Amino acid sequence: MAVATGATRRRHHQQRQRWWASSSVAGRLSVALLAVLLCYSGVVEVTADDEAADAVAQTLDAADLAPHRRFEYKYSFKGPHLVQTDGTIPFWIHSGNAIPSADQVRIAPSLKSQRGSVWCKNKMTFKHWEAEVTFRVTGRGRMGADGLAIWFTSAQGRQGPVYGAADKWNGVGIFFDSFDNDGKKNNPVVVVVGNNGKLVYDHKRDGSTQALGTCLRDFRNKPYPVRAKVTYYKQTLTVMINNGFTPDKDDFEFCTKVDNMIIPAEGFFGVSAATGGLADDHDVLSFLLFQLTEPGQTPPQPEAEIPKEDKDKYQEEFHNFQQELDKKKEEFQKEHPDVQGEPIEDLYESVNDREIRQVFEGQNRIHLEIKQLNRQLAMILDEQRRYVTIVTDEISKRGSNIGSGQLDVANQQLGTIVSSQHDLLRNINEFRNAFYESLKQMGASQQHHQGGAVAAYESVQHFNDIKEHLHSVRRDLEHLVQRGAQNPGEKVQKCPEFPPMPACLSTVHFVVFIVVQSVLFLCYIMYKSQQEAAAKKFF
Repeated sequence: MAVATGATRRRHHQQRQRWWASSSVAGRLSVALLAVLLCYSGVVEVTADDEAADAVAQTLDAADLAPHRRFEYKYSFKGPHLVQTDGTIPFWIHSGNAIPSADQVRIAPSLKSQRGSVWCKNKMTFKHWEAEVTFRVTGRGRMGADGLAIWFTSAQGRQGPVYGAADKWNGVGIFFDSFDNDGKKNNPVVVVVGNNGKLVYDHKRDGSTQALGTCLRDFRNKPYPVRAKVTYYKQTLTVMINNGFTPDKDDFEFCTKVDNMIIPAEGFFGVSAATGGLADDHDVLSFLLFQLTEPGQTPPQPEAEIPKEDKDKYQEEFHNFQQELDKKKEEFQKEHPDVQGEPIEDLYESVNDREIRQVFEGQNRIHLEIKQLNRQLAMILDEQRRYVTIVTDEISKRGSNIGSGQLDVANQQLGTIVSSQHDLLRNINEFRNAFYESLKQMGASQQHHQGGAVAAYESVQHFNDIKEHLHSVRRDLEHLVQRGAQNPGEKVQKCPEFPPMPACLSTVHFVVFIVVQSVLFLCYIMYKSQQEAAAKKFF
C-alpha cells in the first residue's frame, strides 16, 4: 500500500510541474488545491489502513485466545425424535416422575410433590467443557415451586430432596430456584452451589449460606425457551443466561462467575426438578455438551476405529442380511412373474412423474371447462336463431294488417334486430374458434410433456395464460348475453301496436256482479248466526 501511494504521489508531482509552467493563475491555484487534497487523502488512507490492520490483529488475537469447541453427542440430547421406540433416551437414563417425549423431557409435571431427573450414562473425562441447556418453566400461579437444577457430580444422584436429586453430592449444582423459602422476596434466583460430598443443602435459606455465586433472573412463563450456558474453563465456572424474551439463540447475558473452582476430574451430567405445595411444568428441550481445548493445543482426535473382531462380526451380519434379501427378491419374482425383470423402483412414483401427473390433471380440468363453455355457446346460438325465426314469422303474419307507414317502421326495426343478432352470432363463432385454438394448444403441450418434465415451468405458465384467456372470454360472453337479453325486449316493445280490442266487462255487468256478491255474503252471515244460536241450546 505504501509503495502504491508513493508512485501515485510522484505521478501527480510531475503533472503539477507541467501544468504550473503552462497554466494561468487560476490554473495554478486549482493545481495547488488538488495537491493538498491528494496529500490529505494519502494521510487518511494510511491512517485507515493502520486502523484496519489493528482491528484485524485484535480479531486474530481474540480468535487465537478462544478455545476450540467440539460437540459431544454421547453426552447430549435434543429433539425431535428424542425418544426411541422403547421409551428410552439415547445415552441417558430418566427416573422418578420424568416423562420423555419426542421433543422434550418433562422432568417434573405441574402436580404437587413430584420429583424427576435425567442423567447421562457415560462418564465425562474432559478437562474443560461447556454445556448449553434449553428449558421452559411454566405455571398458572403467580409463584412456582420448587425449581430445576443442572448437575455435574462424581456419581449419578438419581432421586433425592435437592430439586429431585440426592443430597451430599460431590461436584457442582446450578439451581434455578422459583420458591421463596426464606421470605426475603429474592426469587426466582439462579444459585451456584458446590459440595464435597459432606454438606447438607440448606433448604430454609434457599442455599444462600452455601452459594458461590447468584443472580436474580425470572425464568418462569417466558414467551421463548430459556437458555443457560455453563462453561468450566481453566478452573473458572461461568453462567450465562438467555432470558427467553427473544428468539435469538445467541442473546446471552452474564449471570455469575466463580473463580478457582475445583470440581471432580470425572463425573456425570444431569438435570433434575421438583415440585412442592405449588407446582410448575419443568421441561428440558435440549442438553448440548461441548469439549473445550486450549489454544495452541492439538484438538482431540476422533475416536479410534472399532476392533477387528467387532468389524468381522458386523461384516458377517451384513453378509447374512444381504443373502436373506436376495432370497426374498427371488421369492417375490416367482410369485409375481408379470413384474419380473422390472426394477422395484419403477413401481413407485418419482418426483418428475408426480409433477407430470399433476400437470395432466390440470389440463383435463381445463379441457372439461372448455367443453362446458362450448355447450353453453351452442345453446345460446340455438336460442338466438329460434328468437330471430319467431320474430320474422310474427311480423310476416301480421304485416298485412298494418298500414304502409307502420310496415316501413317495423321493417326498419326488424332489420336492426336481425343485424344485432348476426353480430352476436359472429362474436360467438369467434369465441368458439378461440376455444378450438386453445384445445389445439393444450394437445400440443400434452405431446410436449410426454417426452419428460423439463418444460414443466413453461407449461404452467402456458396454462395460466389459457386460464386468463378463458376468464376474459367468459366476461365478454356474459356481457353479450346481457346485451342480447336487453335489446330484444326493447325491440319488441317498439314493434307496431295493433288496434285495441273492445273491453269484455261493461258497467252493467260490474254492478250486477257486486249485487250478487253482497246478497251471497248476507246469506252466509244469517246462516252462521242460526248455527251459533242452535249450538247454544246444548249449554
